Amino acid sequence: MKSEFWLFLAFLAFLCGSELQAAQGAASVETKVKTVMVDPASQSPVVVLETVADKKLLPIWIDVPEARAIAIEIEQIKVPRPLTHDLIRNILQGLGATLQRVTITDLRNSTYFAYLSLSAKGQELQIDSRPSDAIAVALRMKAPIFATIQVLAKSKPVPSQPTRAEQTQKKLGIQAQDLTAELANLFDSQQQKGVLVTEVALGSNAMKAGLQRGDIIIKANEQVIGSASELESLIHATKPLSQIKLEVIKKGKPATIVVDLPS
Repeated sequence: MKSEFWLFLAFLAFLCGSELQAAQGAASVETKVKTVMVDPASQSPVVVLETVADKKLLPIWIDVPEARAIAIEIEQIKVPRPLTHDLIRNILQGLGATLQRVTITDLRNSTYFAYLSLSAKGQELQIDSRPSDAIAVALRMKAPIFATIQVLAKSKPVPSQPTRAEQTQKKLGIQAQDLTAELANLFDSQQQKGVLVTEVALGSNAMKAGLQRGDIIIKANEQVIGSASELESLIHATKPLSQIKLEVIKKGKPATIVVDLPS
């Protein structure tokens, strides 16, 4: 049975031999998994590799199951039964194979390519693979991850993550800033501490709840709010699809506004 399995692997290697030989000839550098994140624009998971020598970043857009498999291994989460990439590791180890390395070889038409370099019983095999699967298996088998100079040159920028101010704007539908003495005078307010609402997005949950430009937020969920960063931290820590209770000064008078947070 083992010999038949290795014949099958050899056949797979033969099918994609020419392309993998070309990839092997390309210069490559070692990388490490830096993080797994979500692209704010596409909402797709992205695994970000970082070159060991010069800290260049290589983002690779992947599917949710593979992102979960990579994150589970990075965070050392124990699962009750073997997942797919655990099974691949167990099969290879059971057959006496070692994973020498995986290599991310190219990026063509928004598709990334990779291969696994296997060694067993004197045989060297290169198996075509999706980068996400290759990375998930490499992490489980403690194998190095390489990327060719070619794919690094073609790589896209790492998606920028929204700041907490942008997250606050998206969740509450407002723009806000620290209340200063000058702003308090501008809005003819006796309030000296809090967060001034400078814009309310049209149709946002904040507008529907009654929050207006010029309102001053002084408390959120019973917590005193003295700066925009404090409001942003509280919003960031609040679960989606919940409510946030704001105590505000509206045209010089105290008011309570409850805003529904989106998903």
